[in-house]
Amino acid sequence: ERFTTRTIAMESTGVRTIDHMEVEYEDLDVGQEADVSIAKDGGCMKKVLAKGSGDERPQIGNEVTVHYTGTLLDGTKFDSSVDRGDPFKFKLGVGQVIKGWDEGVASMRKGEKAILTCTPEYAYGAAGSPPTIPANSTLKFEVELFSWTNDNDLYKDGGIVLAKTLKKADGYTFAKERDEVKVTYSVAASDADVVGGGDTIVPSTEAEFVVKDAPFDGMRALLAKIKEGDSGIYKMKNVPGGRQYCAGLPGDPQSADVTVTLNKVITVEPICGGAGSKKATTEGEGYEQPNDGASVTISYTVTLDDGKHTLVDSQSEFTFETGNEAVPAGLEEAVMRMKKGEVAEVKVPAAFAYGGDGATLSKGVVPPNTNVVYNVTLSAFEKEKETYEMSTAEKLEACEKVKGAGNDAYKSGKLELAFKKYDKAMRYVEYDSQFTDDEKKASKKLKLSIHLNTAAVAIKDKKYSKARKASGEALDIESGNEKALYRRAQAATELEEYDEAEADVKKLIENDEGHKEARNLLAKIKRAKHAQAKKDAKVFGGMFSKLGGLYKEEPKIKEVDVKAAAADAPMDPVDIGNGFQMEEITDPEPDMPTLEPEVPAPEGIDTA
Repeated sequence: ERFTTRTIAMESTGVRTIDHMEVEYEDLDVGQEADVSIAKDGGCMKKVLAKGSGDERPQIGNEVTVHYTGTLLDGTKFDSSVDRGDPFKFKLGVGQVIKGWDEGVASMRKGEKAILTCTPEYAYGAAGSPPTIPANSTLKFEVELFSWTNDNDLYKDGGIVLAKTLKKADGYTFAKERDEVKVTYSVAASDADVVGGGDTIVPSTEAEFVVKDAPFDGMRALLAKIKEGDSGIYKMKNVPGGRQYCAGLPGDPQSADVTVTLNKVITVEPICGGAGSKKATTEGEGYEQPNDGASVTISYTVTLDDGKHTLVDSQSEFTFETGNEAVPAGLEEAVMRMKKGEVAEVKVPAAFAYGGDGATLSKGVVPPNTNVVYNVTLSAFEKEKETYEMSTAEKLEACEKVKGAGNDAYKSGKLELAFKKYDKAMRYVEYDSQFTDDEKKASKKLKLSIHLNTAAVAIKDKKYSKARKASGEALDIESGNEKALYRRAQAATELEEYDEAEADVKKLIENDEGHKEARNLLAKIKRAKHAQAKKDAKVFGGMFSKLGGLYKEEPKIKEVDVKAAAADAPMDPVDIGNGFQMEEITDPEPDMPTLEPEVPAPEGIDTA
């Protein structure tokens, strides 16, 4: 039966750890042997076969990597990682392996190869490990130490190593680069005998700063690894060819012992795509935050971010519904990340505040393109019911309401808000498998209306790819829908997808030969195709002529035919409903006749 050190770990009795204590080891030459047991009772003798490098040895808790071969005193081999070609890893000094290994490997240097002779008390005792290891066996292990990793070495480069824990944190709050922190720290010259016992470099200091602006590089690096409430002593040094952790310390030391307590992390969240920030100055209650559609009540002041903190507005117990652009975008984003009772400082760039127009507020004027600072208290909020909490009837009612809000946003010229409302409305009815038959009919009607309205607004906003997609989704619901075919044709025309646009228009004309709007659009498509053909002829015609007449030129399109197709085309801006018009592009193409205004398109925004 193959016997591995993993088996050794499992069969050892109880959990045994080595006390954290300084142990001095002899510097043995090749061939020399010494007792390396902590008790100096001969329990683990080490004979050096090859010396290691450096002065460091693995510490308790380090994960070491070794190769080994284990034999009885008569030379009988019972296990070998070398034979398996699989180096063995274990944590040193915590009882994962036999006592002789914990104490013997702790005496070795990197690259060292040695024979560890372990008495029964340091191996398997009176029980042995039948059938491979007899009772009361002294064992020999040829061990080669390759490397180790130190959990206390925070960056695995030796630059910051925890030497002593003074206090462990109760929570799990870590500081990020843009967070503010309150720390108490001191710095002393490195002392090999007493950690933190060297000459003072920085006396005990209480400081508050942004992590990225820490007083020296090692502090910045350390704060990324410890939690609020942690306190400890760390050995820091500049790493040759690596990070200079002591850079920024007085006197430019190459190494130092740093005592740090992280007293407080003040979270600073990025908002406005990273251009703004929200800093909680007073923590709120619990974990709940407002959602889209929540009713919130806030009190706030607005000051200019001009270095003078000029007050321009102050509001008390102001209530609004999120998601309706009732307040500037930066303020709304911050409020939706707050908890009840939280007080926050919110820095908002001009683009997410009052923009290029500025604003006249209750206590002053915000000049154009000016950043502002809000000090906000979230007094109360009531979340909108989440979709998964609603009955099917509630979902249909909510969809109708939010779709109407999208129509209202469109009428107010707030096209982006209209898109958001239509997207939200669709989420209420997107999955309707649990609806009754009558509810599914109502859901289908709402979906069709939302897709059609999205297409109309997208055309108004010149987002033609979006209009084409929404029209296609409407046609998936109702394949011959007149508005969807017309709007997809409009979008395809603007995207210069003339064949697709023509196909949709012809479907309209097949259904209604007198469809004036479709015929108008068909004329426009033919003119555009004609212009494109002429352009292509200029680019490719000369190339074909050089091929000796191998390819015949396509017959020229008669311009009179195109004019005839468009002869009847009186033009007005295309009306997409509710009194709003969508202007078509009317700039003439090169070598093309100027377009006349087009007639109104079929009815636009659906209010039903």
